[in-house]
Amino acid sequence: MFEAWFFWSGRLGRLAYLGYSFLLALILLGLAAILILPARNSPNLGTVLILAKVIVGAIGTWGGICLGVKRLHDLDHSGWHYAWMMLVPNAIAAVGSAVQSILIVLAGLVLSLGVAVYLVFWPGTDGQNRFGYRP
Repeated sequence: MFEAWFFWSGRLGRLAYLGYSFLLALILLGLAAILILPARNSPNLGTVLILAKVIVGAIGTWGGICLGVKRLHDLDHSGWHYAWMMLVPNAIAAVGSAVQSILIVLAGLVLSLGVAVYLVFWPGTDGQNRFGYRP
């Protein structure tokens, strides 16, 4: 079960992708609570928050990349497509923030939403493809 978040080989169907994504989000919320709550009265709360953000962010980023790559494999695409599918919308939104243009930020968000809809709703290939077998 946990190999879905740590390895990017194999395939993942739509329902499994959605389920693993929600489960990853719940696990990350629990991990953040475990890391932050005991230190809420600490004089070094800022340091604890930064450390928790780095740990949770790193695990969430790696897990999200692995899930996205497996989903692209199910769609018979290379996992390298995930790089531009995530970098381009985020770069557009960052440029929009830098020039303070709400339209550019919205364009980045719409593109990001389009990628998410594609990964969740587009049916994968049945049976065998170049990335393995999925019934």
